[in-house]
Amino acid sequence: MLDESNKKYHFIKLLVTGLKKYHLTTYLHSVRVSHLTYLISQKWGLPKEEQIHNAMGGLLHDIGKKLIPISLLEKPAPLSELEYEIMREHPIDGAEILKLFPPLEELVPAVLYHHERLDGSGYPFGTNIIPLSAQIIGVCDSFDAMTTERPYNKKRLKSITEAIAELKSQPQKYNYKVVEALEEILKERSDVRYKNI
Repeated sequence: MLDESNKKYHFIKLLVTGLKKYHLTTYLHSVRVSHLTYLISQKWGLPKEEQIHNAMGGLLHDIGKKLIPISLLEKPAPLSELEYEIMREHPIDGAEILKLFPPLEELVPAVLYHHERLDGSGYPFGTNIIPLSAQIIGVCDSFDAMTTERPYNKKRLKSITEAIAELKSQPQKYNYKVVEALEEILKERSDVRYKNI
């Protein structure tokens, strides 16, 4: 019989393995976001339990994309208004998936709010009341999306320096202290590097 902690890890493994089989690009993105989220949480000296909690939220932040057709996830052209609306549902879908597994319910806020922004311009709710875990994941998610090649961003791909500069230029949207911590980590750690440096 699995205890609560083991159940949690069992369910995470189940969901992440399913995501890997469904869409490898989203899985790899989620692993990178989880790693960066963990490093920021660690750098800030958050309690170990919170570091792990944030990393798990990062790993599952895009789990709702399992309900989005592959053709949409791989579309190289700009999304239509309807397609964009479907894409914007993935935080809600992700939260609903997590609610099916009671040991994972504590991760719902991290998943549900990772696309919200401090000025209320994000989605799905347009709120500016965002849990810290979701603020950290949101920065790491945006950074990785800017610096990793996807079908839709080949012409807009940014270097690490450019991506950090863009995030820093929008303190109304992104927690500036999170961006600074990410920048410091990228400077300090030679193992945290991406393909296009």
